[in-house]
Amino acid sequence: MSALSSLSWEDTRERYDERIDVHEELLRLHDQGPSDDFSQLLVGLSNPAGNYSAAEHHLGPKILGSNSNVNRRLHDLAGKFRTLTQPRTVPQLIRAAGLSYLAIGVGSEASCLMNPRICWVANTRSIWTHLVIKHADNFAEADEELRLYRDNDTSSEMAYRIWAHIHGLLDTSMTRVSKEGVRLAQEERVEPGQLAFLWADAIASALYAEHHG
Repeated sequence: MSALSSLSWEDTRERYDERIDVHEELLRLHDQGPSDDFSQLLVGLSNPAGNYSAAEHHLGPKILGSNSNVNRRLHDLAGKFRTLTQPRTVPQLIRAAGLSYLAIGVGSEASCLMNPRICWVANTRSIWTHLVIKHADNFAEADEELRLYRDNDTSSEMAYRIWAHIHGLLDTSMTRVSKEGVRLAQEERVEPGQLAFLWADAIASALYAEHHG
């Protein structure tokens, strides 16, 4: 992927380290049981790095304010993510949780932060990076197709099916991004991330920021 060659790998490593810190804090808080602190971090309210998708779209307050028994329900969903061995079931788990304003973008990000060895992120950044690969580094075509995912009502059945489908495709593309990122980082004498899907997440975030500000 020549699209990755322009990235600063020191910056990308910093993004990765920030997410690792959040991952470790989420596990620590989860071990203590349902709490405001855990919920607020999981939905990016106390720290945007806890969930970029929720933070950027101001969904944290909506998730916490629109769902009954929300701390318990978020803790339970996170527990399912944490023990997951079949990552392609993430969309079904999110849907079954029935939490208003918590769709696949926010939910998949939470799944990766809870279980980054198994789960990947399916948010705007990672989907756009997947589309860049699909369109052979044509950023304009990636931008155009991304609108399909961004402009839909995320609560609709059609949106769920679209996002569930793209979530399944990201396993292969994020693995590819991670491996290419390892090679390029090592060429720049930067230590790559050890957790492939969080490393891919950091790369996707850096690439998206480079082209969208």
